[in-house]
Amino acid sequence: MWGILSFNMEIWTISKTLDWTTEHFRKHNIEWPHLEAEILLAHALGRKRIELYTDHEKVLTEKELKTFKGHIQRRSQHEPIAYITNCQPFMSLDLYVDQNVLIPRPETEQLVEIAIDCLKHPSSPIPHPTIADIGTGSGAIAVSLAKFIPGARVTGIDASEAAIKIAQKNAKTHKVDDRCKFIAGNMFDPLQEKADLIVSNPPYIPTDIINALDTDVKDWEPKSALDGGKDGLNYIRELIVSTPRHLTSGGYLLSEIGDEQGEKAKQTAESSGNYSRVEILKDLNQKDRILKARVL
Repeated sequence: MWGILSFNMEIWTISKTLDWTTEHFRKHNIEWPHLEAEILLAHALGRKRIELYTDHEKVLTEKELKTFKGHIQRRSQHEPIAYITNCQPFMSLDLYVDQNVLIPRPETEQLVEIAIDCLKHPSSPIPHPTIADIGTGSGAIAVSLAKFIPGARVTGIDASEAAIKIAQKNAKTHKVDDRCKFIAGNMFDPLQEKADLIVSNPPYIPTDIINALDTDVKDWEPKSALDGGKDGLNYIRELIVSTPRHLTSGGYLLSEIGDEQGEKAKQTAESSGNYSRVEILKDLNQKDRILKARVL
């Protein structure tokens, strides 16, 4: 096709372009070469993926090829596809993301689902809950909770001004900006009122493990959203210790954790004496993933 990604005079249909790109990605150790070729080509053409097959003999214009070439170059360097398309699906919502924020993961969707269950549980529903999302990043958690709990008011806090702007953008896109407030600051410092739920996906990767992560992660995603200190528990401990004074009576703390941190996180919460019940919930792979604690 393009050799080392330089153009020539060949005619490139959607079908031919997909075949070439799939093989190119395979050589560059892209995990899902054909799927990602489809996603990037659909994005470059401004089309849905299904249209790549209903119009597979369409010939790409020089401008379309140039745009797609840029996408291929970036992905071949293992830049995450979500940063190239500036889009990451989360809880059925399309969120804007770029290199200033962590890319939301499926595990965090489970965190949101548990939060919704806590606030809507038939035994003690809270019709108009106040929620604080600590380390909000793209606003994935905050925006989703506001979207799926119509009466909720959510405050998202993040140390990064750039992340706050992205969260605000996502809230506006999904029409919950009237119930979402995003503030730049450190942990709980900007929080002005008690919340019924404090939720967080904090940095929890041990510092020494960062460089062993996949290239897509370690070379592209913000280290400040990954690095949880020597044992990965720096922010989780701060959440556990500080949360009780910011929660209403009977309120919940929900925090994502690393898959080997459940026992230590639970011990820290129980030994604090501030929680009536502490649980470690597992993800779909049966690994420890979420700390759920309810204050006295």
